[in-house]
Amino acid sequence: MLYGFDVGGTKIAFAVYDQELNCLFEDQTPTPLDYASFITTISDMVRQADTKFGVKGQVGLGFPGAINPEDMTLNCANVPAIKGRPLIHDLSVSLDRDIKLENDANCFLLSECFGGSADGCTTVLGVTLGTGVGGAIFVNGEILTGQNSFAGEIGHYPLPATVLKKHPELPDLTCGCGRQMCLETYVSGTGLGNLYKHYAKKPLKGPQILEKFRAGDKTAQKVVDVYFDILSAGVATAMMVLDADAIVFGGGLSKFEILVDEFTKRLPAHLLNDVKLPIVVTAKFGGEGGVRGAALLNYKK
Repeated sequence: MLYGFDVGGTKIAFAVYDQELNCLFEDQTPTPLDYASFITTISDMVRQADTKFGVKGQVGLGFPGAINPEDMTLNCANVPAIKGRPLIHDLSVSLDRDIKLENDANCFLLSECFGGSADGCTTVLGVTLGTGVGGAIFVNGEILTGQNSFAGEIGHYPLPATVLKKHPELPDLTCGCGRQMCLETYVSGTGLGNLYKHYAKKPLKGPQILEKFRAGDKTAQKVVDVYFDILSAGVATAMMVLDADAIVFGGGLSKFEILVDEFTKRLPAHLLNDVKLPIVVTAKFGGEGGVRGAALLNYKK
């Protein structure tokens, strides 16, 4: 059996899959606030599943952060209980089995490349548009992580100069990483709100901005137009490196009904002339993608 955990700041999702990737069991629990409780919670859920299915399941976890390759501790600001901790080692000892751990955006993309929207593709760029912007790269059957475990993190690309030339009025925003004008400060859900606040001179959350857009509000339409200019230019930067055959969007903003059409229409302007364009799709598995991808960390065809 394949066990998948999707660790978030507020909850942990858990699911059990068989070798045909059929989901047999699902559960979730609040994310513990301290490390000892976190180890106990995960260990208890695994042992209960072992008893339920009469097996010693293979465990994979997805989390919002990166693994320090020097000492295998976690860089994970959104889950304080495991930040700076050697989670792989300690869970392996607690459960007496190997543990696979991976960034949650990587798990999302892995799920979409095995039975999902990008199934059968060779080189895939995954982009999650949520509170922040996550990115992941899939090449020849495997996730590319890089020596520092942040390969594909396009949310921290700097804003392209071509966008600033077209929209010189854009605000100079500070990212949570400490740098200026990172892509995610403009095209995440938070970024959409930043754009609206800049143009409308008042705050509004993403869902309300999209409601105003659908109702024909001119400011909201301006904001959405600029949003897609930035998104297409930013993702094109990654495409010039990867030349991917598919781009998969996930996260809350991927449900915006015009996303694929608007992005696909604008992307060619930022690429070389006459290149074959990638297929552009949204995630098949949605919210299940993270936990399914975590289970897939132990999957063998």
